[in-house]
Amino acid sequence: MAYLIGIPLLAILAILQSVIFNDLTLFDGRPDLILLAVVAWGINGRSREAMIWGLFGGLFLDQLSGLPLGTTAIILIVIAYLVSFTEGRFWEANFLMPMGVMILFSLLYYLFTLIILWLLGKPLDLSLALVRIILPSTFLNLILALPASQLIKSLSRLVFPPEVNI
Repeated sequence: MAYLIGIPLLAILAILQSVIFNDLTLFDGRPDLILLAVVAWGINGRSREAMIWGLFGGLFLDQLSGLPLGTTAIILIVIAYLVSFTEGRFWEANFLMPMGVMILFSLLYYLFTLIILWLLGKPLDLSLALVRIILPSTFLNLILALPASQLIKSLSRLVFPPEVNI
């Protein structure tokens, strides 16, 4: 059931990220809606499904960007796998923990992206990328982390209602 809702949701988020949020920038940084959705789904205790969401979300983003097909998908699968080590423990400990988790995984996402671009032979200016893209994008992801986690938690309760004991 999570895939029936998640895959169309990720397609919509990829379109929103590529069309609307592409113009909402802080310096050259943009929020990454697919990353927010994958990390939020993973920290809410659905890490196996988050890996599938990362695959499809990454493929949707790769279709709409200039990166080779599968690069963003691989990065998001790795991020979802790393989120799986939490298995919902961060959310239960403190409601602000999704923000800390989002900072960590946003930085890892951009680090992996830079590594892949370097392996593809693209010219990189690391200081410019850090100041103009990575830090502002991480800040925007941080601002959206708590609302994204709340929305994903509500979606998770809708798709997987809690069991009721009589």
